[in-house]
Amino acid sequence: MDLGIYTASITMCKSKLNILKTATFRAVFLIIFVFVLQGCAVKFVYNQLDWAIPWYLSDYMSLDGDQEDQFDERLAEYLKWHRQTQLPLYGDFLNQVADKLEQGMTESSIIYVQDRTQALGQVLIERLVPDMVMLFGSASDDQVVALFEKFAEDNQEYREEYIDVSERAQRKLRAKEVQKYIERWTGRLSDDQLALIREGTQQYYLMGAEFLQARLAWQQEFRRILEGRDEKPSFEKALSGLLLSEGYGRSDSFETKLDHNKKILLQLYLKLDSSLTERQRAKAVKKLRGYSEDFHDLSKQS
Repeated sequence: MDLGIYTASITMCKSKLNILKTATFRAVFLIIFVFVLQGCAVKFVYNQLDWAIPWYLSDYMSLDGDQEDQFDERLAEYLKWHRQTQLPLYGDFLNQVADKLEQGMTESSIIYVQDRTQALGQVLIERLVPDMVMLFGSASDDQVVALFEKFAEDNQEYREEYIDVSERAQRKLRAKEVQKYIERWTGRLSDDQLALIREGTQQYYLMGAEFLQARLAWQQEFRRILEGRDEKPSFEKALSGLLLSEGYGRSDSFETKLDHNKKILLQLYLKLDSSLTERQRAKAVKKLRGYSEDFHDLSKQS
């Protein structure tokens, strides 16, 4: 990834959304991780999470009174933990990224940013799993039916956007996504920089079919586990394992294409980093340090 560095990790997170969004739990994780780490109006967005998360969750599962009370209580504890323990880590991390970007990104620094971003995300998931196991363990048959109806809607929307369109349209969309993420940090890119993005995304392996296959496999296993939610010990173990799994449902083709695309992205971001003007680099560094300061400030609020 380039200066988009951190941005590239978000790009990968957005790609994973196509699989991760198949569980309400994963959607909650993404709200926290993408909105907060993406850095849009950090303080405002973060301070709205106590109502934004339940609002988002309601698209997937309407809670009854007891479930809502339990969820609100657990969410308050979660956000307190997140504010006090995770936001300082984000602030430190973004300062480290700013230091690396200021010097010019290298392959090792990009890999560090990717690995660190993944590690921070994994901590969020691990902390949230027990709460989601509790929530889904209390789900009624009607709630489960409604949940999977919503999944089916999402699957159809995904198919229409990522599979049932021409290859040219898909590659154009990928290029636009990369451009959007990078320009959020650098400001407007030059024609030469945009050409680098188009060239890089032309080398992507399109993965719509593989993502959908993995998504459907994950959902099928999720449904199977939910059917046994009355058997608490085995249910809790099985659902925790699924929520924590990284590659459930991925085919060999999926893994091959994903590895290829990671390499393409790495080279693209290195080229873009080398192409940055002094002004672009300075703007990105300033934003990173500003967001770092925001995270540290937020962590001190009660």
